[in-house]
Amino acid sequence: MLPRIERFFWFDHQIRQKNYPNSPKLANHFDISERTAKRDIQAMITTVGAPLEYNATRRGYRYSDDSYSLSWTRFSHQEMMAILILRQLLTGTSSTPLSNELNALCEKMFNNLEQCGIDQHHLASCFSANWNAYIPVDEEVFQLLGEALLTRHKVYFSYHAPTQSKVTTRTVHPHHLQHYNGSWYLLGWCQERQAWRTFQISRIHDLHLCGETFEYQDPATWQHKIEGACGIFQDDQRQLVKLLFSSQRAPFVLEQHWCADQQHQLLEDGRLQLTIPVADHREIIMKILQHGSEVEVLEPVELRQKVIIEIDKMTKKYR
Repeated sequence: MLPRIERFFWFDHQIRQKNYPNSPKLANHFDISERTAKRDIQAMITTVGAPLEYNATRRGYRYSDDSYSLSWTRFSHQEMMAILILRQLLTGTSSTPLSNELNALCEKMFNNLEQCGIDQHHLASCFSANWNAYIPVDEEVFQLLGEALLTRHKVYFSYHAPTQSKVTTRTVHPHHLQHYNGSWYLLGWCQERQAWRTFQISRIHDLHLCGETFEYQDPATWQHKIEGACGIFQDDQRQLVKLLFSSQRAPFVLEQHWCADQQHQLLEDGRLQLTIPVADHREIIMKILQHGSEVEVLEPVELRQKVIIEIDKMTKKYR
């Protein structure tokens, strides 16, 4: 994460100033534990590839290769382009968490971009993103959740769902942050419900990190809560939904990715049958209604009946 990158560059600067930094100095400067500082130093060796060696006399680190320095120029042209384009895409909406940190990261890169032939002003005009109906996220809440997730600390917060008049308090073991259609969600083990729960981060308030840590569960035990079905609602209990699109709408639907396990069957008359796994009817009903008379629910009967009832309600409103 970005704070670790900042620590890497500080450590690099100290070495090049011949100050022989070590884990206690790193921990003291950034107010982190010495254990975290030792992990940072190890990551510089194994992940970044820095030629660190410990000098017992000076009780600190130096580079075995004096010509080495940690620099953005060590990233390839394509790698820097990827980060910069990502910034443009994410900052296309005000809901982007960590936007200040991402901008600061890119500004450091811009200091070394001329030799790569990248003009930041030209880049800003080349890429953009336009999210609609997204839900803004409080940046401080997002940062705390990210910290809790990475350090495996429990979190305590107030949660208010739009369909509930009462605010609830939850103690949660955060396991995964998911971005879906411009909005952010937290998957975690809820101590109050004794079950996995998905929380919309924009509805989380008064978030606090608990001093107590938790045991991170194998993703195999909760992966079905974030993927496998079509839409944000996920579960291991799924059913196949079969939709029949008109020949006029079929070419457009063929271009779309609804979920990983979708199946297309193009009929001789040009109509398209789309089969997708669904864990909950709420979102798929909204998607069906978006296509109006150009789509028909074939299966399951229960879903077909729900759509019929909704269409009847709509018809009464427009009579």
